[in-house]
Amino acid sequence: MGLGVKADLLRRPAFWLALSAFFLPIKPAPVNLFLLVAVVLVLGQEAYRKAIASCLFSPVGYSILALVAWLMASTLLPDSSWQSANLYLVKYLRLMLIPVLATAVQQDSDRWKILDAFALGVLVSVLASYAVAVGLLPWPADATSPVYFKLHITHNFFIALAAPYVVWRLFERWSCWSAPVRFLALSGLTISLYNFLFMVEGRSGWLAIACIPAVVALRKLGLKKGGVVALALALGALAIVAFSPFVHERVATALHEVQQWHDGLSVAQDTSMGRRLIFWSYSIRAIEHAPLFGHGLGGFELAITPYAMADHFFIFNNPHNQYLLFTVQGGLLALFLYFTVLWALLCRSEGPAPLVLTCLVASYALLNLLNSFHFDFAEGLLFIIATAALAFRANASSEKAHERP
Repeated sequence: MGLGVKADLLRRPAFWLALSAFFLPIKPAPVNLFLLVAVVLVLGQEAYRKAIASCLFSPVGYSILALVAWLMASTLLPDSSWQSANLYLVKYLRLMLIPVLATAVQQDSDRWKILDAFALGVLVSVLASYAVAVGLLPWPADATSPVYFKLHITHNFFIALAAPYVVWRLFERWSCWSAPVRFLALSGLTISLYNFLFMVEGRSGWLAIACIPAVVALRKLGLKKGGVVALALALGALAIVAFSPFVHERVATALHEVQQWHDGLSVAQDTSMGRRLIFWSYSIRAIEHAPLFGHGLGGFELAITPYAMADHFFIFNNPHNQYLLFTVQGGLLALFLYFTVLWALLCRSEGPAPLVLTCLVASYALLNLLNSFHFDFAEGLLFIIATAALAFRANASSEKAHERP
């Protein structure tokens, strides 16, 4: 019987999807391997294959299909080329995995196993960060914070998503979990938040974790009461900036870099916020020349080259703003279609935890102003795995298939 249970577990895509989620904060190779196994198991079993259609032909599925179809069609525009489009095409085609992987969820417990595995992987990355800080692991080259597996931006963004999720899980399951499990969860949460606030720089993550309680307040209490809570949270964030030297220094540095860019100083080209603002200014100028349909997928570098060359700036392929990246390549039509995807996830999804999904989508919507998370590997795959786990009803047909004698 034990071998039968183990064999049944290995046939379930949700198991491999959970393994992929666990390794997202750690290493990419296992992520790709286990994700491939999950996809093969979905496509290789009839019950799962039949469920794909119901996920694909849903508001979320239609919106994803429309966005990807237009981005692929934009390769026909004059500024695009297949050679340059391939870099982006692979990343955006991954969005089509969402309705495929959603069929792996046979019951609600599968969702939480997948997301719990991600949170556990984040904890491993946090423990590695402490090991770097005390000298047990080597300090990575060119790193300004004690991180080991990922860059500080990804490290802190993942904590910003995992920590509120763990708080929600504790609230929902407090009476069901044993005292040791509660202790371990609270301990992991505490050391992760300390690492997040006082050890690893990551202004993007700080914004994400600040927006989540505001979203919860607005969703639970309504606009008026929720707005009061959001204001109180904003004041609390200002207090952290004022009284935490680590946070204050990072915020002050960002403001100083913005001022250097505003003043036209050449040093701005070598600072984090200065470069971002230069990226954005070139992108906006490129959009002005092809606002409706863009320059085509892969046409980004060609579109910004005249402005970069005029300023003796390097040619880049990512403006660190997902909205600008979509709009330069696919125009306002691509931007509209992407907002349609977010709207469908927020308003037309069928999962059992709309609050958790809302917080996830809101975090990506906010942080995509400062990063291109659908262009980045780990962040892009987390969006795919998490929305697949949260946005659709459970695949009851596959559950019944496994129950057959």
